[in-house]
Amino acid sequence: MFSLKNVLIFLAGASFFHTLSHIFLPYFVALPLETKVIYLTPALNFWAIIINAIITVFLLWWAKKLKP
Repeated sequence: MFSLKNVLIFLAGASFFHTLSHIFLPYFVALPLETKVIYLTPALNFWAIIINAIITVFLLWWAKKLKP
């Protein structure tokens, strides 16, 4: 029904949106942000941006290597 390439591209898009949400988060919420689950500091948010960007690039690279 769905090829692995299509699934990887979808997941890369979701990961990219997650990266964008972390990029724009400090503009709408004052950091540090304390929730019941995590204490989000500016440094932790920075690492979340970097790690999500790496995941996005990896998923797109993997999708590109697959045959159509």
